[in-house]
Amino acid sequence: MTRARDTVSEKIDHLFRTVRRADGREFTYDDVERGTEGRVSRSYVWKLRHGRNRNPSLDVIESMSEFFRVPPEYFFEKGDSGQGRAAELAAAAALLQDPSARLVSEKIRGLSPTSMEAVQGLIDNLHAIEESRGRAAPHRNGHTPEAEGQARGS
Repeated sequence: MTRARDTVSEKIDHLFRTVRRADGREFTYDDVERGTEGRVSRSYVWKLRHGRNRNPSLDVIESMSEFFRVPPEYFFEKGDSGQGRAAELAAAAALLQDPSARLVSEKIRGLSPTSMEAVQGLIDNLHAIEESRGRAAPHRNGHTPEAEGQARGS
């Protein structure tokens, strides 16, 4: 398996695991075929995800980018820093697919840095409360609240 093939298949797999439907479930290959208006068939998506196709066309890259709401550059990021950026883009795309996350994002736009920190603290506290009650739903990006706090440096 070539490294380029690994990279494309890994990135597509990461999108499937990270970007979810509105109901929280993973997109299906049929969803992608319908969402790309047939420009990318379900069998071709499977081949890309499993590394069976080495060279998707620009049209396919653009269609997949539009469907998952990531820029086409997502598929071309290389190296450790590129993988980190690609993961960030996939996480942002996952948020765009989540109506509740989009609504919160729209409401906090324009707040001062101090207010943003207060909102983040409130969200962290709410997660801690729900977790202590055994009701914490897993984050759509697959990270636990503790891991996210560590990533932010809290």
